[in-house]
Amino acid sequence: MALPLLILTLTFASILLAHHLFQKLRFKLPPGPRPWPIVGNLYDIKPVRFRCFSEWSQAYGPIISVWFGSTLNVIVSNSELAKEVLKENDQQLADRHRSRSAAKFSREGKDLIWADYGPHYVKVRKVCTLELFSPKRLEALRPIREDEVTAMVESVFKDCTSPGNLPPNGT
Repeated sequence: MALPLLILTLTFASILLAHHLFQKLRFKLPPGPRPWPIVGNLYDIKPVRFRCFSEWSQAYGPIISVWFGSTLNVIVSNSELAKEVLKENDQQLADRHRSRSAAKFSREGKDLIWADYGPHYVKVRKVCTLELFSPKRLEALRPIREDEVTAMVESVFKDCTSPGNLPPNGT
């Protein structure tokens, strides 16, 4: 009898704590649609996402906080504000949360995409800028990119025109 009561009490206490933390955090976040428990705003998103975000930006302003499940996402829908966020405040916003799968995939943030801002990120970005994305290197790798795009288009065409993928009416 005591064990179910203890479990019920702990569950209720954790729900109250989560609600309290959400309410405390909510007032420091940009406005946005009210999230559902556990799923966030996933049920509010329409099939064409950019239209949904456009409607939300008209209702809540150019900076919106949206919850995808338990993950908070801040959406900036104004080009001037996006430039300020991505160019002028990039060092403050460069560190991002890594899920377990992203951490494993990125070798704990050792790649360019998931690296936290710091000496390692600066070094990797400098190597990429000088060695991979220079005009000379891009021009040298152009035939490989063209061959890969051609192979991809041929593969998609072959898959679309194979007998098993044709619609029932044959058109």
